[in-house]
Amino acid sequence: MDAKFPHAAIQCLTAIAQHHGIQIHPERVIHEYALADEEPADSLLLHIASEIGLKARSDRLSWDGLCAQQGVFPLLARFQDGVSVIVVGVQPGEGGARVAVVDPLAATAGVQLYEREAFCARWQGAVVFLKRSYALSDPHQPFGLRWFIPEILKQKTAFRDMALAAVAMHVLALAAPMFFQLVIDKVLVHRTMSTLSVLAAGVVIALVFDAVFGYVRQLLMLAATNKIDMRLTRRTFGHLLSLPIDYFETTTAGVITRHMQQLESIRHFLTGRLFFTALDTTALLIFLPLLFAYSFKLALIVLGFTLVLAGIIAALLPTYRRRLDALYSAEGKRQALLVETIHGMRTVKALAIEPMQRRMWDQLSAEAITTHFRVGQISISGGTITDFLGKLLPVTIIVVGAQDVFDQTITAGVLIAFQMLSGRVVQPLIQIVGLINEYQQTALSVRMLGEVMNRPSEGRLGAGGVRPQLKGDIAFEDVTFRYPGASINALDRARFRIPAG
Repeated sequence: MDAKFPHAAIQCLTAIAQHHGIQIHPERVIHEYALADEEPADSLLLHIASEIGLKARSDRLSWDGLCAQQGVFPLLARFQDGVSVIVVGVQPGEGGARVAVVDPLAATAGVQLYEREAFCARWQGAVVFLKRSYALSDPHQPFGLRWFIPEILKQKTAFRDMALAAVAMHVLALAAPMFFQLVIDKVLVHRTMSTLSVLAAGVVIALVFDAVFGYVRQLLMLAATNKIDMRLTRRTFGHLLSLPIDYFETTTAGVITRHMQQLESIRHFLTGRLFFTALDTTALLIFLPLLFAYSFKLALIVLGFTLVLAGIIAALLPTYRRRLDALYSAEGKRQALLVETIHGMRTVKALAIEPMQRRMWDQLSAEAITTHFRVGQISISGGTITDFLGKLLPVTIIVVGAQDVFDQTITAGVLIAFQMLSGRVVQPLIQIVGLINEYQQTALSVRMLGEVMNRPSEGRLGAGGVRPQLKGDIAFEDVTFRYPGASINALDRARFRIPAG
């Protein structure tokens, strides 16, 4: 922090930006925005943050709300007197939590710990959340599902062709329902074998084309995923080789191997079930209008079931997300204990604390298994309900449709065709519920692989990016230094100067 600038908020903002890898100096910001001596307002601060590549959001928190925050530090806190500080974290303790703060205007640099009373005496809850805004193709963005998108988009031509093949297959899927409709309404009534032969030939041709399009789609998927796998494995293995040796000395080979093996399951989820389920969902655009053309009343029933299924999915997601976060936390604690025990096995043996470690492991394992059961319970509940509704829909269509057939509103052939098409409408929504459990496993795989991919490589450690121009003139004035625990100063008001050149 530079004490000669009065703009504490700008100093905090640029320090947080540098923490996120964006090299910006407070002098430059003050000059470009022609800032006066007063602190910038929240609106201007948010605008400056967005201009330099940060996502910013102002909010008001209570002390308990601040202490409950996770994964948002460092953040900017604004005091009543206009001074801004950086909150770098929260330190829990038996006597109450304390916040770790960096004050740009403090006489001494470093992190200061504030108790609740001291901090809240100056702070009324104003905070600004800041995080880096990454472009989709940014190679330095944190590892996550978004990290895979650029590699997948490189095969956009293949995925476009697969989407076109899927649309063609949706259209060809109309052949079988229309075949049954015409056979029941025309052929059986008029006993016309020639019409039956023509219809049979037509539906066989449609089935052949459907098989060809299905083969082409699978072949394109195989070729695209092989290329994606090749690029992803090269990137992940290259990053593994670039990690500092300290990481391999503190992490067991088994843990690293397990983390690296998660790549295939993540890619398979994104380009497999998720992609094909999304393609099947596009069938709604084709089949729903046709259902309304067949029978408006029956189509409303199908639409009602569809909305109920969508509502069930929307209702399950928040609870599922909360339980999944609890599972991540429990698995993280268990993994941490395992790694710490393996690394400190000599200490464990020397102190004979195996029973205590075993008891802690049993407790954490029980917690992880319980949370895993609760996550699976959500998936099973959603799957059971949607499966029941999926089986109830055809029964409802037959019962209501039979009344319309008796009233001669629709024909028996139309009812059979409608029944076949309605399954194509509801099935994608049932598949979405089935994806919940797979998403759980994929998200856990992303978290595990991220333990490796989010580690800074040797080439990036200490990388400062573009720094302000240095003049080279170094001066020490009244420098005093004392080693920890020493009674006298190693340097006592030392003064010297090294001129440029």
